[in-house]
Amino acid sequence: MSSNSSGIPLKITVIGAGMAGLSSAIALLDKNPDHHITVLESNTSLSELGAGLQLFANSTRILHKWGLTPSMEKVAFQSSHLTWLYGWPQWQVYRPDLQQALYERVQKLPNVSVLFGKSVASVDHETGAVHTADGEVFTADFTVAADGIWSRARRCLPASKDMLPTAYREHNYRAVIPRSRMLSNPITAQFMASPEAEMWVGPDVFVLGYTVASKELYNLVIGVPRPSEGTPVGSWNHPANVETMRELVSGWCEEVRALASHVQDGECVSWTLGEVAPIPSYVSTSGRVALVGDAAHALLPHAAQGAGMAIEDAASLAEFVGYLRSKEDLMKVMGAWSEFRQARVDHLRNISRGNAIDMTLPDGEHQIARDAKWKSIRETQRAQLAELGLEQIKEKIIRERPRPDPACKSTFEPGGRMWIHGFDASEESRKFCCEHLGLGVAA
Repeated sequence: MSSNSSGIPLKITVIGAGMAGLSSAIALLDKNPDHHITVLESNTSLSELGAGLQLFANSTRILHKWGLTPSMEKVAFQSSHLTWLYGWPQWQVYRPDLQQALYERVQKLPNVSVLFGKSVASVDHETGAVHTADGEVFTADFTVAADGIWSRARRCLPASKDMLPTAYREHNYRAVIPRSRMLSNPITAQFMASPEAEMWVGPDVFVLGYTVASKELYNLVIGVPRPSEGTPVGSWNHPANVETMRELVSGWCEEVRALASHVQDGECVSWTLGEVAPIPSYVSTSGRVALVGDAAHALLPHAAQGAGMAIEDAASLAEFVGYLRSKEDLMKVMGAWSEFRQARVDHLRNISRGNAIDMTLPDGEHQIARDAKWKSIRETQRAQLAELGLEQIKEKIIRERPRPDPACKSTFEPGGRMWIHGFDASEESRKFCCEHLGLGVAA
């Protein structure tokens, strides 16, 4: 079997039509259009509500491979010129827009159906059979569980049956502000044209903002590193008190105060950050069930890689499935896939925790050192841009890009950013299979 083989056709069930589930369906059919895939979604339709997210080169290269660049360019805002350091664009996007683009791509693929209103009751970890709440049973050769942080499928695997999400010591206030409101104030109007995400950090609080939805909305996040009051883990849209949110930044700069003032009653939500601790494996012992996205590894959002890891999971999974010689190989191949993905995700977990600390340092020695480091990085970037111009700096950046540093514990360090954003999940998966599975040559 050649390294470019699409493997054997499988009957596949995907649980969940969120980013991880739809990405998995696209990736698997992109690799082998002869698969037959059924996607089960508990909701009766796609969500029309959500918040903003950032997609970096490690995921946008994959979306491009799946033919999604034209769709994404209609709804996403391409960020900084520094995106080219990693070879692919950086997009800021409204979550519902990304989900809709993925869904529309799925609808154009052969041999796939999406069934709404199908809530999963249980999954047989040995056979992969999925039992729904309305009494249906979906049998398949292989089941991909993309059912989120409260994954029912994860609890059906013996090794992770007790692995429930736990609240992190932080909650976020979130809101999306209409363009018209942003433009009504000259202080905030400037942010609608900015190619950069803006971040303000201070003791115990940070503020992040960026445009989404083709520059029609501004995504605002205010992070507070202490537990929230009564917001359940994983609920990103729990109603919050806008005055409480504004009070957190009442003594901050006029830009932050102006942004907070644009959020009106009923528009502010609270999100208690949650994690799923590292689980023994992302797959069942039979190899017939695989967990992807938050079902496998709900992470803190401080590396901005929640969506990125879900998309990487899907692309990587498709490559490993493409190396199957027979269904009997599932246990071996899926076990190897879990090993491959866990190594990367576990390190990213540590990076995200490190960023969380960096962004909320108390005043003092460590805060002063952080500010000096960040200032130096920004001043160097701005000086290069002023001296060389956009096109020349792209060439210089690409020519002098830093080496990936897997030991780095921060995305603010060039080597750490390259380790995350410069990663090609499909290519690295193929290399791993050839080196560790011995399936890269004819049998």
